[in-house]
Amino acid sequence: MLEEDGRESLTWTVIDVTDRHQLAKELAHQADHDALTGLPNRRALNEEIGEAMARATRHGSLLAVAILDLDGYKPINDAHGHEAGDSVLCIIAHRLRGVVRKTDFVARLGGDEFVLLVEDCADMDELEAVFAKIEVAVCASIVLPEKGAHVTVGLSMGVCLYSPTNEMGPDVLLRYADLALYQSKTHKADRSRYWARYGEAIPQRQNIYQRILAQGGVDVYYQPILNSRRGQIVGIEALARLLDHDGRIFYPEAFLPQLTLEDISNLGELVLSQALTDLAKLDALGWSLWISLNKAPAAFGDHCVSQMAGIIAASGIDPSRITVEILESSDFLEHHAALSVMHALKELGLHLALDDIGSGYASLLRLQELPVDKIKLDQGLIRALEARPQDLHFVRAIQDLAMELQVDLVVEGVEGLDILDAMITMGVPHLQGYAISRPLSFADLQQFLSCHELVDQKRPEGLFGCYAGSMVFHSTIKKMILLNPADLDRDALSDARRCEAHGVLSRLGYNDGSHLAGLHEAYHHALGKVAKLGLGAFNSPEWGAMEAAFAAFMDGILEEWGSRKAEKCVTPI
Repeated sequence: MLEEDGRESLTWTVIDVTDRHQLAKELAHQADHDALTGLPNRRALNEEIGEAMARATRHGSLLAVAILDLDGYKPINDAHGHEAGDSVLCIIAHRLRGVVRKTDFVARLGGDEFVLLVEDCADMDELEAVFAKIEVAVCASIVLPEKGAHVTVGLSMGVCLYSPTNEMGPDVLLRYADLALYQSKTHKADRSRYWARYGEAIPQRQNIYQRILAQGGVDVYYQPILNSRRGQIVGIEALARLLDHDGRIFYPEAFLPQLTLEDISNLGELVLSQALTDLAKLDALGWSLWISLNKAPAAFGDHCVSQMAGIIAASGIDPSRITVEILESSDFLEHHAALSVMHALKELGLHLALDDIGSGYASLLRLQELPVDKIKLDQGLIRALEARPQDLHFVRAIQDLAMELQVDLVVEGVEGLDILDAMITMGVPHLQGYAISRPLSFADLQQFLSCHELVDQKRPEGLFGCYAGSMVFHSTIKKMILLNPADLDRDALSDARRCEAHGVLSRLGYNDGSHLAGLHEAYHHALGKVAKLGLGAFNSPEWGAMEAAFAAFMDGILEEWGSRKAEKCVTPI
């Protein structure tokens, strides 16, 4: 410094040696410790992990590197502020220091992540005991005095075990522990413990459905399938149910999404075994039926065919009485492996059915490539027919397709008497749904078969069946006019009285002079004109007039049908 006269001078500052050592010590501590929690930081961790690895190698003991992350910390930070969040981190740091052993090391990586080095464990049991204490300590309630609140956090942890033989360095150990942490957090909802070990599958917590399945709580219900032409029950579909100890019944739409592929495969084997046992009992009682079972496409693994073959062989049931249903709505049919599995099942003598046709996935053209014996129409479409009767055209088209491909057609979802009437009138061969029977327990199925009798009624029985029958008639006649009109009785087509629908209308109370009978007569009058034109009828004015007359007749049927339904819904006073 300068003196007043301009000369320079020196100023000496005297620092006690003891203070200098203390300052150096504090600076060194700050360099390798976290300022907030006082725990060692990443720098200290990098030094310690190498030494811990050397000790593990020297002693031949177990060393676990674990990265711990707090679950639910951010909401606390957001709700109560950063000061409260810092308090939580300090409390967790204190608890971790207090719960681990003296030989263990705890560091803070940053944020809400901590690292543990757990040494000198004799085996995994001892290591898991340490982890259990950590869980209890971290998850205990935390008091925030300044907020007057109690909060809790959870935790997820990834663990990597060090072995002198695997030549992993510190960075690799930490990276693998971090990957295990990611897996633990990813499977947080269904894991059975809070920590995951690198290189091992995460133990899954059993949900209620898996627990019931593991305890053997599987029941099989059966829904009868009607042959509409013979008026007899000819088959049953086996449907899985899970039965809890308290009597609750769970249905596939609830439990299937919650089961693993292995669970579904095991369930399928149990259902098949029980169904074939019950089928043999029905045989002994005099009811010889075929049975169908759903098979999840994902369950068609390498051992699927051999497992099914073993169960069928043990049952003594003829494989030709068993139908395996495969969902059309899955992508299973897009894989080349699908065909080989399907052919293998066919070689066993089983029948195959493509289920839920019309649900929108596979092209109908692919049916000719698949070795199927039956197709089942999507029940969602059938259930909606009363609201969308025009969709009967689609049923008719699938019916024609099944006939051309020489496969059986089963229509499920037949839940109302009007739909049943329409399907029988259209000549659909096999029907399934609530209008015939709900799914039944085995005991109830025996009672149903003992009492079932389809009354031989004249079809169609009602207006909706008349609508369906008229649709079939109109479609068939148009094809004949366009392809071979010479085989048609043109005079008969002009006379509404010679049409079967005339007798149906009369039987339903619509005699000559009624509005509906008049619409029917106008349709046949227009139809006769078209028939006389023969092959040149299409695109003629007469053709358009015929289609308009037919549409008016069909609209009239639906109006009358709707009115009758409304009258039935009115409660008399």
